[in-house]
Amino acid sequence: MTLSAKTIRIANVASPPPTTSRRSHRYYPRRRASRVVAAKPTEDDDDAVEKQSNLRRLADDDDKGGIDFTVDVEAEFKRGLEYGRTEIRGRFTPDAVSTVDRGLPIADAMVATSAQVFVAACALAAGSRPSWLIPSTLGGLVPNWRGLPYLVPAIGHGTKLATVWLVGALAGKAYQRRAFDGSFKEAMKRTTQAGCFAVGLLIVVTQFEVAHKFDVAGLGEPLLGSSREGDLILNGALSELLVDIASEAAALLAWRAIRWNTSPTDPATLLEEKEEEWR
Repeated sequence: MTLSAKTIRIANVASPPPTTSRRSHRYYPRRRASRVVAAKPTEDDDDAVEKQSNLRRLADDDDKGGIDFTVDVEAEFKRGLEYGRTEIRGRFTPDAVSTVDRGLPIADAMVATSAQVFVAACALAAGSRPSWLIPSTLGGLVPNWRGLPYLVPAIGHGTKLATVWLVGALAGKAYQRRAFDGSFKEAMKRTTQAGCFAVGLLIVVTQFEVAHKFDVAGLGEPLLGSSREGDLILNGALSELLVDIASEAAALLAWRAIRWNTSPTDPATLLEEKEEEWR
């Protein structure tokens, strides 16, 4: 009995208590925590799912031609108004023309008008007159001598194109000092920007003129293929529009290149002006 008790006692002392490994001690609690989170979704998860479904629904509506409500329309509208007041409005004020050359708009207008006089002379020499080249003596004010009566419509048409160019030049900031007294690249860039705006405005004016011609002739809507007379009007308006754009672009680009080349100011020492603050 004594021996067996000692044996049992020794066996109890020799056998160590069961212990868990470090790996299992770290792994299983995390596993249980992940199961709890997966089993009980939070309110944030529900909100995220609902937001995704709403965005998906708005994308489907946008594909169907709906309004994208994800953009704050009111804030964007106010931002556009602020940009118009601070940036666009200042381009059409007297301060938009540099004090270094206040006569540059007048020079531009004279170049634009002279270009159409040259076009009229070429058209008369070629025997193909545009629709606007109709001789006029202004009620006897202009002598009917040789081709002098054709000078009146040429100046009138050139005045229209000069007006369109001046608006485009103001919109494209072509009268700031950098546009004619800076680098050559900047001068051509400003001139091209102004020309693009002027071309867009000229297209709108041409559309109104064509619509008026159709209305006077009783041809209805200005649609290509509706009638032979209407097609002649549309084709003539398109060809004249292309000639106007090409002639004005060549004349004004050449003039601005000459103006930049004859500038008395060294571009390397170009001084900053107040007009560049809102550039």
